Amino acid sequence: MDDAPGDAPPDPLDWLLPGHRPAPADALKRIQALCCAWPDLHAAMFVVLATHQGLPKDVLAVALKQFRPDLEAYSREDVVSLLTAVWNGGKGGFEAVLRTRANSPKRGAAGLSWVKE
Repeated sequence: MDDAPGDAPPDPLDWLLPGHRPAPADALKRIQALCCAWPDLHAAMFVVLATHQGLPKDVLAVALKQFRPDLEAYSREDVVSLLTAVWNGGKGGFEAVLRTRANSPKRGAAGLSWVKE
């Protein structure tokens, strides 16, 4: 009995292949699980983007906004920009884009009583 390539059971990690385009329900379940598994926003966005390369960034942005409360204040376009920064600029690029968004949390002067915002 020869095992033809088509007879092999499906690989449970096929969804990680770069060209894979998952069904929306499957992708949402995985994106939700990834968002819950990584509390750090940069790490969660990086993992979602890396494991769902077949999906457009607009779609990923909507899903990320759904499962990440820390993205609630940002527009879909802002989240797309953050995804692009994660992919192209790493953590530094991500933080630079995050700082430029209008709804970004303000840091820096909070601990300095002599600095006026």
